[in-house]
Amino acid sequence: MTYQDYDRLLSFDSVHHAIKAEKILSDAGIPAYALPTPRQIDISCGQCLLFAAAQENKLLSLLTGHKVRWAKLFSRVPAGNGTYIYEKINDYGG
Repeated sequence: MTYQDYDRLLSFDSVHHAIKAEKILSDAGIPAYALPTPRQIDISCGQCLLFAAAQENKLLSLLTGHKVRWAKLFSRVPAGNGTYIYEKINDYGG
């Protein structure tokens, strides 16, 4: 699976939490792709993670257990020509 196939995006309020999340997910064997946060959805800390919707519950549970604070969760759908449509699913409720 490539990052183009990932259909969830998680934004963060701090780079520290984004980096921590990436490490935790890597250690747990959950595929995720770090990239700059698209401007059209959130400024936040500037870094986000892409992942597959099938991993959403496991991923969020793991981050909660490690006290990683994320900002917003979005769905991500290809819109053609290398662009995507993002729809907010949830805000952090920690």
